[in-house]
This record gives sequence, structure tokens and C-alpha cells, in this order.
Amino acid sequence: MAHQVKPDLILLDIQMPGMNGYEVCDAIMKDSGLKDAAIIFVTAHGDTEHELKALQYGGVDFLQKPLNPLIIEARAKTHLELKNRQHQLNLTRGTLDNIIHHLPVFVAYWDDELNNVFSNDIKGNWFGIAAKAMLGQQLKDVINQNNILDTTAISVLSTAIDQVMLGKTMGFDLTFNASSSEVVFVSVSLVPTLLEGKFNGFVMLLNDITPMKVLQNDLHQDKELLKVTLNSIGDAVITTDVNGIVNFMNPIASSLTGWRVEDAVDKPIEQIMPLTDSSGHFPMVNPIYIAIKECRIVGMAFNTLLHTRQQKKLEVEDSAAPILDQYGQTQGAIIVFHDVSETRAMALKMSHLANHDSLTNLPNRMLLQDRAERAINTADRNNEKVAMLMIDIDNFKSVNDSVGHKAGDILLKKVANRLLDNSRTVDTVSRQGGDEFIILQPEITKLDQVASCAQRILALFTEPFYVNEKRFDLSCSIGLAVYPDDSMSIDMLHKHSDLAMYRAKELGRGRWHFYADEIGSSVLARHKLEQYLRHAVQEQLFEVYYQAKTDIRNNKLVGMEALLRLKSADGLFISPAEFIPLAEECGQIVPIGNFVMRKACEDAISWQQMGLKRRVSINISPIQFAQDDFYDTVYKLVEELSIDTGLIEFEITEGVLARDIERTRDVLEALQKLGIKISIDDFGTGYSSLLYLKRFPIDILKIDKSFIDDMLNDESDEAIVDTIISLANSLKMQLVAEGVETIEQVNALSAKGCFVMQGYYYCKPMPYQQMCDYLQQNA
Repeated sequence: MAHQVKPDLILLDIQMPGMNGYEVCDAIMKDSGLKDAAIIFVTAHGDTEHELKALQYGGVDFLQKPLNPLIIEARAKTHLELKNRQHQLNLTRGTLDNIIHHLPVFVAYWDDELNNVFSNDIKGNWFGIAAKAMLGQQLKDVINQNNILDTTAISVLSTAIDQVMLGKTMGFDLTFNASSSEVVFVSVSLVPTLLEGKFNGFVMLLNDITPMKVLQNDLHQDKELLKVTLNSIGDAVITTDVNGIVNFMNPIASSLTGWRVEDAVDKPIEQIMPLTDSSGHFPMVNPIYIAIKECRIVGMAFNTLLHTRQQKKLEVEDSAAPILDQYGQTQGAIIVFHDVSETRAMALKMSHLANHDSLTNLPNRMLLQDRAERAINTADRNNEKVAMLMIDIDNFKSVNDSVGHKAGDILLKKVANRLLDNSRTVDTVSRQGGDEFIILQPEITKLDQVASCAQRILALFTEPFYVNEKRFDLSCSIGLAVYPDDSMSIDMLHKHSDLAMYRAKELGRGRWHFYADEIGSSVLARHKLEQYLRHAVQEQLFEVYYQAKTDIRNNKLVGMEALLRLKSADGLFISPAEFIPLAEECGQIVPIGNFVMRKACEDAISWQQMGLKRRVSINISPIQFAQDDFYDTVYKLVEELSIDTGLIEFEITEGVLARDIERTRDVLEALQKLGIKISIDDFGTGYSSLLYLKRFPIDILKIDKSFIDDMLNDESDEAIVDTIISLANSLKMQLVAEGVETIEQVNALSAKGCFVMQGYYYCKPMPYQQMCDYLQQNA
């Protein structure tokens, strides 16, 4: 069995029939294939004689019967670990011996009398003496043979050995005379070994560094050549390390930056070469850092200014590139630049003259054409509009005839300045010649932006103009055309705005007119509604209606939603879907929202005092919620009215949760601590994400009316409703179904586990007094 399995450890009984344990042990020890096995004898004999005999036969341990399994296991583990370590040690010794004899360096050991004890130079490649022949030879005899070392090298080596014998580690370079008559550069390391603090011998390591020396010489020559080249070229050159610290600059760079080379080295590149944009106010990242970070060539921005050490500002251009080592790793970067101040100034002047009106300095027809093309391309990509406003000063010819062209030119300049001062930065104000101006408006998303601009321009002309203390009262006619609504090209945009301008003149001058009548009517109606909204905010014309929420399990009215209503001047209701988005756009939603919040709180307090306590939910606009003082406004209102905050519920949309997550969570948590309930309105129709329900403190989910409407006929809507109900129940949130209008919807929702409902099936929205009666009827 031992021959079959080649054991590491054998438990061997002494007394056995036919052949006792000693005989087995003797046979195993004599077998070269088994002699490394560890043998533990096991016997009932507890005397010293048997234990000694077991050890003499080669046993490693002795166990007495009766056996203790734990002791057996512990002994076995110990001897197996010893065998494993012995095996590893043998492997290590073999590996180390193999490594040393195949190293490309000379390794030898000399004892305290400088006799050779070991050498790995089996073939004698270094001193012409093979390792076996070198054993026992004196060091001086070895180094003097074969003229490998000249007298200088021998002297240096002897001096170093004297130091090693004093216990010092020595390292230096020598030249060997190779058999090929070539000089070989060798790195020498001498490492002493000490025994009880006394010199006991030393290790000698010799390494051929000839290729490295040759490379160093080549690099030195290349470096000198590169230095001469960089110092001779007409561009400024600066190099840095990988951290952007300057390590070289040529004379041109020194001249442009105002820094002497010796002062610049070891300083950050941004200190030596501070860059800003053309305004001089906004610092720019030096291309060196981008080249290092992204490992690519980086062109300098077109509008780059270099601030010299003497506070001069130079326009510069060129590029930076990473410096890579032989492994492709970035070691630093180089930037090459030159002064283009004069060249660029001349180019800009020529370009400006070619693209601007000489009188007003406004863009001329050529520049307007270019900007219009770019505006239309951008509008196509972003689904936006482009507007052109053609402005013609009414009866300007009479001004020229009465006061002369010189005064007329001054007047045109004043008109140009007034138009410029009252236009957006993205707009282009252009003079086409004579008394005709054009404003090009890109990035238009709503037509009332164009109308508002036209209205502002008309207002500009209501202020008189003065030339040489003479007053001029001017008016203008404005034609408006919009791409792509009524014009499909630049030429059509120009033509249609021109036609619309003449139409404005026909209608009596001093007015604006859209090319398309239907656009003008729509914008005008929207403009009127915006004005009426502002009037309604000032005069408190809004009303708050309430729609009940009913728990069908006990048919009890458990709360209500506050709904904003607004009547027009003729007493008809304006749809909230029409005026609320407009209120958000024109900045009126915050005062409107605060009005609703105050009115709903006051009515809730009133119902509580009547013994009809119910919670009122208030819709909070995303714009209102985003106000920095929103929580403070709520807190002050609660304090002022002394309202029980359990009567308040805020309904927010999922869009609120998607903005500024950290701030939103903080505000919602603060509102909850105040005692206010938070519900998600129209859940599932916006930026639906289960992550929101996990991150934010939400009390109630409201199932949107759009899902309720088709729930009975559309499997997808029914599945969505099922999911929302299951989700709310799992998260222990309350549920409210909006837009419930039929008994079939009631039955289906209750069967699914949603019991609080809101909709026309129970009641329509009603004003305060009517809701009082409804509450009393349902008390």
C-alpha cells in the first residue's frame, strides 16, 4: 500500500502478525521511494525501551494506546505541516540555485580571508575562470589574471574592498577589458556579511551596464542637439513634469512671459504662464494640464490672453502635447506658442469692416445672413423658432430734409444704441441701410416672446431723441415673420417680415404686425391673458374650489383638494390648463400659489371650528417649491394662523422630485416634521421612479385620472393601477384614486384594494360655502 500511495505520514502499530512494526519501518526507510515518509508508532507498550527503539528505527513520534483522536489529529497535523515546510524549503533552495546560476550578472562570495567560496560564473565569462576553478582562489589572483582590469580599475577595486572589510557596503562603476578588445562598463556592488559584528566575508555583484552607458551618451548628445534647436526657433517653448511644474523654457518663452529661466524652473506652469479669456477676467486652464490628463495634443483656445510678469497682455496661440516615455506613460508635457496680437488685431479689424455698418457699427446684411443661417440650423436641431423683426422709422425722410443728413446720421446712431441696449445677447441687431433696422431673434420657444420684443421696441420710441438739444419724437412700424411657422427659408423670412412691416404702416404706423394673421391673433390673445393674470393677482380675483375625497368603506368624507378657479371679465371660467402654465411662464405662479395656500388653510380652520375637521390637500407648483424661501413661507403661515398642521396636505408632482434631490429631500423632511402630509399627484405620468419612493418621505400616492378612465377597457392601464395599488400597500402608503366617475370604477378599485376616491361620481368641485353645506350633510 505504501508503494501505491506514496504517503507523507504513516501511523504504524508495533505488534502485527507476520511482520512487526519495526520490520515494516526498516523496510520503508531502506526504500528510496518511501524513505521521506514520516512514521508515528502506535503501541500499548508504554515503557521507554519501546519508545526509544521506535525512534532508533526512524520513527518521528510515539503514541500510546488507548488512542485519543484529538491527540492523533494534532500530532498528524504537526508532522504533515513539517513535511510540507521541508518540501517548500527544498523547492525554494532549488529555485534559488537555478536563479542564481542563470542571472545575467556575476555573483560571488569571498570569505574573511578573501578566498572564493562561491561563484555563479559556470563558464568563466567574466574573469576567464570557471566557477569550479575559482573556488578557493584569492581575490587578488582572480582580478590580476587575463588583464581583465587595468591598474586604475584594480586600484579602485582594492580601495573599495578595504572599506568593505570595515563593514561598509560599496557601489561604483568600473571598465573591464573584454576579450573582443571593447571596453565594457560594469556596475560593481560589494555587500559585507558580519558575524557578531565582525567581518565574515562579502558578496560581489557585477552587472554589465554597457548598453545603458551607450544610451546615456546618445541621450546626452540628443539632449544637447534638442536644446540648441529649441533655443534657436522663433516660437516659445516650455516643458513641464507630469504635475505641471516647469523644467525648461527657451529664450523666446522667457521673453514673452517676462520670466528668467532660473526663476521659472520648479514653478507651476500657471504661475509662469497665466492665461485668461479675451476679456481678461476669466482664468483658463493651461493646455498643459489637459494634454497630461487626456494624453493628447491640445490646441489653445482662440481667445487666449497671456498675462506677462510685467502685467502686459499678449494674445497667443498654438498647442500643448504630452511627453511620453518608452512605455507610453506620460512623463510631462510641452507647450509651444507665439504672440499673435498684431496679426489677430489686423484680421479682426478687416473682418469687422467687412461685416458691419460703417455708420452705426451694427452687423450689416452679410453678417446678418450668416447668423440667420446658423440660427435656422440650430432651430431645426432643437425644435425652436427664429423670428425676424423688420423695423422702419416712420417719416424719417422728413427728418433728413428738415435738419440735414448729418443730424439724421446722429439720430440713426441713437436709435441703434437704444435697440442694442434693449435686446438679448443672442439677438442680432442689424442696419440694412437708410432708416431700416432688422432684429434677428434665435432660440424662440414661444411666439409671445416675439410680440413682447415688438411691444418693447414700440415703447422705446415713445421716449424722445435729442440731437444738439433739438427734440425728435419718432415712431416705427415693425413687421414680424417666424421660421418655420410662416417662412421656410432666410429669403422668405426677410420678405415676409418686410411685407408685415408695410402692413403695419398701412394700418396706421407706430404698430407691429405678424405676417400670418392667425399667429398674430393667437399671440395677442395670449398677451391679453397674461395681462389679465397680472391684474387678477393684484385684485385677488382668484377663487378656491374644493372637491371631496371619500372613503367608500364607511362612505365618509375624509378630505378635500383645493382647486384654483379664475373667471374672465365676462364671468366665464378660464380653464386652469390654460392659465396655470401661463402663470408659471410669466412668473405669477408663486403669488398665486401662496394665495391658494393661505385661503385653503383659513377655510380648513373655519371647518374645524364648525366641528367639521377635514384635511385639505393643496397643489404645489414645481416653481413654487423651488423657491429658496418656500419652507420659510409655509412655516410663517402656520405660525401666523396657528393651524393644526394635520389639516394640511401638499400635493407635488414627480417632476419636483427629479430636481435637486438633496434639497428636495431636506424640504420634504422638514415639512413632515412640521406635521404636513406629502402626496404624489398624478403618480405614474411623470418621472416615475421607485427610487423616489425610497429616497423621499412620501405619505400618499394619487392614481392619475388617465389610468382610471381606461382601466376597465385597457389591460395596460389596469395593470398600471394594480401595480400602483400593490406598491402603495407594500410601502404602507395611503392611496387616492382621482377622476372616479362611475360605479363600475368604484367597484373595480375597491376590489383591488383602493378605498379613498375623488371624482365627479361623488361630487364636483364647489366653492367654500357650498362645501360647508356638503360637509354638514355628510357629517
